[in-house]
Amino acid sequence: MKLIQYLIAGTIISTVIFACTRTIEELPSLDTSHFPLETGKYKIYAVDSIVYNDFEERVDTHSYFLKEEIGETEIDNLGKIYYRINRYMRFDSVGAPWVFDAVWAEQVVDQFAYRIENNQRYISLVFPAKLDKGWDGLVYLRRDTTISIPGGSIDVYKDWDDFEIVGLDEQALIEGVNYDSVLTVLRVDKTNNIERRYSMEQYAKNIGLILRRDSILDTQCGGNITVQCINSPWAEKAEKGFIVNQRLIETNW
Repeated sequence: MKLIQYLIAGTIISTVIFACTRTIEELPSLDTSHFPLETGKYKIYAVDSIVYNDFEERVDTHSYFLKEEIGETEIDNLGKIYYRINRYMRFDSVGAPWVFDAVWAEQVVDQFAYRIENNQRYISLVFPAKLDKGWDGLVYLRRDTTISIPGGSIDVYKDWDDFEIVGLDEQALIEGVNYDSVLTVLRVDKTNNIERRYSMEQYAKNIGLILRRDSILDTQCGGNITVQCINSPWAEKAEKGFIVNQRLIETNW
């Protein structure tokens, strides 16, 4: 009987000692500094665009300035906080008033950074950021989505695969400003004889998006797809779509 009591007592003591020495390891917080969000912060971009209108057989070029200001926070239908992104445009760099354009949104939930553009939700970044890391940035979008452009519409997401981090902790010179710790996301880089899909974004730590380049183009080479046309630069042979270059010129971050 005493032997049984000793065995039970020993088991209890061992259990208590084990329980008292157990530690709980806390995971480090994710570094989301390439996608900062704070009400009142703004970024101003210079934007150059080329639009190819195959219906009217014309090419239009536009240059303007875009201001994105982080507004107040709100709660989405999943109970998560998001920030309003108030967008303004003007075509003169000095003196012209900003004209309200639209409200978009951004949020960081767990390891994902989201951007909602015209009710289209993208996963812009995934944390922690690692070189060659890939993810489905279009998981909330239909891949057959078409968008309206002058002269018709275009299948913008055709052949898109995963987004991928192709540069990390690099330097970038944008509009005369040298940025450190820049993260580059290649969203798509596909081309064939009649289609070009390219989209790239760069993010600076503690600032956010500093550069974006998009080329969404189609061509039929005027109905004569020759070797000469195939080897021509896309800026020359494109018949439908757009090229947009957006670069940061001012911010209060």
